[in-house]
Amino acid sequence: MAQVAANVTLASNQLFRGETISADDPGVTLAVSADLRQGIFAGADASFAAGSEEPRLTAANFYGGMAVRLGRASLEVGAIHREYGPVYDDAYRRRYTEIFAGISVSRFKLRAYLSPDYLVDGRNTYYVELNARLATVRGWTLEGHGGVSLIPHDLGDPDTSLISFEDWSLRASRAVGPFTLGLGVAGTNYPVFGPSGKMRFTAQISRAF
Repeated sequence: MAQVAANVTLASNQLFRGETISADDPGVTLAVSADLRQGIFAGADASFAAGSEEPRLTAANFYGGMAVRLGRASLEVGAIHREYGPVYDDAYRRRYTEIFAGISVSRFKLRAYLSPDYLVDGRNTYYVELNARLATVRGWTLEGHGGVSLIPHDLGDPDTSLISFEDWSLRASRAVGPFTLGLGVAGTNYPVFGPSGKMRFTAQISRAF
């Protein structure tokens, strides 16, 4: 039988890989996911924001894949299609697909992504992230994230190596009745959704169904 879940999250700022996608406005995210006994999983989410700008769709994601157990580890492969609002750098597409593979062991989860269409010119881009549950203290769980984007140089540049950009975040969360409260901080030097270089804080409250 499928295990289906839904989630609603209110956030003071919507962040993706260390950068705001809501122009620092608050917003709401609606998500639904399904996990089958065979290891197949799928889901979708949509985010909306309002404040300094008119109410608008800021992001939508659709994903699917398969996970398998291998001893203490869990392996996964899949694909995710992403759609976002305006981007700061027009060398990147607002709509693109990523293929991913990952491994989870205990408190750690490592994932690698490849996108064939994130850049407008069609060259491959890469992203690697490590997520970890760092500590649990008095009902609060602290989670950390670190990511590296690997992007080709501009067309015509004789340098054929990949440019690396980094992002990071820390998030503390705890359950309060049927709700989950979260406080986080994040940063990046990746200038896609904005000029970056600014550390951002966010507060969240979510409810799972």
